[in-house]
Amino acid sequence: MKRYLGAPCWCLLLGLLIVLVRPVLAAGQPITLIIDEQRVETDVAPVIHNDRTMVPLRIISEQLGAQVHWDDATRTVTVGAAANVIELGIGKYVAIVGGERKELDAAPIIVGDRTMVPLRFIGEALGAEVHWDGSTRTVYVYGAKAEVRQITLQKDVGREIVSVKGTGRLQGTVTQAKNMVIVKLPEAELLMPGGLPQLEGDLVKGVSIRPSTVGETKGVEVVINLREYTPFTVSSEPGELLVLLPYRVEGLDYHRKVGGEVLTIATTGQVPYNIEQQAVPERLVIQLPGIVSSPGLDLPTTDSLLNKAVKIKDGPAGVTVVVEQSRVTKFRVSATASGLEVYFTPQIVDLAYEAVPGGGKVRIRASGELNYQTFSLEKPDRVVVDFQDTILAGGDVSIDVNDETTVQVRSSQFGLDPDVTRLVVELKSYLSHRFELGQQPGELILELSASPVQGRYIGIDAGHGGNDPGAVSPSGLKEKDLNRDMAEKVAAILRAAGARVLMTREGDLEVDLKDRSGLANQEGVEILVSIHCNSFTDRSKRGTEVYYFRDGDGGQELAQALHKALINSLGLPDRGLKTQDYHLVRQTKMPATLVEVAYMSNPVEESLLADPSFRSRAAQAIVDGIMNYFRHR
Repeated sequence: MKRYLGAPCWCLLLGLLIVLVRPVLAAGQPITLIIDEQRVETDVAPVIHNDRTMVPLRIISEQLGAQVHWDDATRTVTVGAAANVIELGIGKYVAIVGGERKELDAAPIIVGDRTMVPLRFIGEALGAEVHWDGSTRTVYVYGAKAEVRQITLQKDVGREIVSVKGTGRLQGTVTQAKNMVIVKLPEAELLMPGGLPQLEGDLVKGVSIRPSTVGETKGVEVVINLREYTPFTVSSEPGELLVLLPYRVEGLDYHRKVGGEVLTIATTGQVPYNIEQQAVPERLVIQLPGIVSSPGLDLPTTDSLLNKAVKIKDGPAGVTVVVEQSRVTKFRVSATASGLEVYFTPQIVDLAYEAVPGGGKVRIRASGELNYQTFSLEKPDRVVVDFQDTILAGGDVSIDVNDETTVQVRSSQFGLDPDVTRLVVELKSYLSHRFELGQQPGELILELSASPVQGRYIGIDAGHGGNDPGAVSPSGLKEKDLNRDMAEKVAAILRAAGARVLMTREGDLEVDLKDRSGLANQEGVEILVSIHCNSFTDRSKRGTEVYYFRDGDGGQELAQALHKALINSLGLPDRGLKTQDYHLVRQTKMPATLVEVAYMSNPVEESLLADPSFRSRAAQAIVDGIMNYFRHR
């Protein structure tokens, strides 16, 4: 006859199983211990002490997986789970069982460095059935019957776990048929209070449970329905059987993005990982312990200066992804609920300079598309480019140029964590610059153009001033103030570009038109640009206008350059390029033009003119027009 203990009792029984018979054999004769039909070998044999059978607690607990704790300081042993804890003291005839005091007829002792405990007491405390066979001098111990009381689904890192919980030894078979895992427990009884909960996960579609045979009290069958075929492993202990379902690698992808390259490992759930960078050969090894890969995975192509290939292999310990590298680089890993992203820090692998008519080119060759920020410095003039999250391969670079445009090109690792590579181009004077993509992947070209206004003498006229406010907007903006602000911004940009600038009006002064044109003629400026804002009784009128005198000396070309730059930059309605008999464009001896930036009387453009950032855009557009004009001179 085979029977089983309840779950709490079983754990206790595994540590302290003891025969409940009164021994009649002489001390020293061997006693055999059989637990659930399994013979238990001990390094210290059961003994008779004060007419009671004593067995070694630690050896039995190791054989059966009981929970046992020895406290050397108090010389006490604790056995069992939280719901039914038994405390025994060496030489003490009182035990604590579930918080209650119990008298013992034999106290625990130490024999051969082993704790020996009385069988009768433990048997009664744990509810075990113990039988003594005098003819063979054997003690048989039978645990409680197996019962299934609960099914749970738990998501763990790297896997999902279906737990069949109950009492006794939940033993049986676990098989797989397509997308189902079938657990059969022929000796168990089904006791599921409250019905079966709805269980669903990333891998598990549902779980059903039923008696193995209709009408029978013994035999339980658990069916785990999977979303797709997944291998499994089984683990068991008293009162619980675990079906462990590992997550899968479902896909691999390698792609470039601005500022780096990314390997994506898509999985069915969150997975554990270990990463090792190896130098010989150069490769990155990503280990995913306990994981499996989906059959027929496509391997991505890299097409990269950093990484040559991505490979994957399954093994007993899990999945290994190997990235074969052309060069070792820094990386970082982001773990998500659906896999891993391995970000590879891009590298600048080469810098070169090429002189071209009117400027130069800095050719930057990198492992991928770069993320960068650009700014300029003065004294000396420099264009500075900071490449974010970028490594400079091979150390610092310095290229001495000394041509008409550029003094030197140099680059260094400006920052680490975060990684910043800084490129500095030292110039002989201010340069305009722009970036364009090269023909090769990861190639970036910095184009440098010599300043077209270097050494030029340019006149800038801020319309109105002093007692002459010019137009006044409905909200009270005065044209003289707007004109002056934009004129001063234009002058500052031109001076930074190496030009000499004559301001016909400094400060809030009223200057006669004759004096303005006379000063420009006297100083001999090469061009004159007068800056104004428009106004009209019809408030719906809006847009940008540029004027020149029909008999002017080259004023039309200057006006065309300014008109084009303003329309392209500001995006306001184009009211045209016009001729007009204005004094300032008629009486000057150099190419001259008058700009009406926008209409102060229009509500939309009044709001724009009130914004300093818009006035800065307008000033830069005027400078761009002047630059374009002189580029062809």
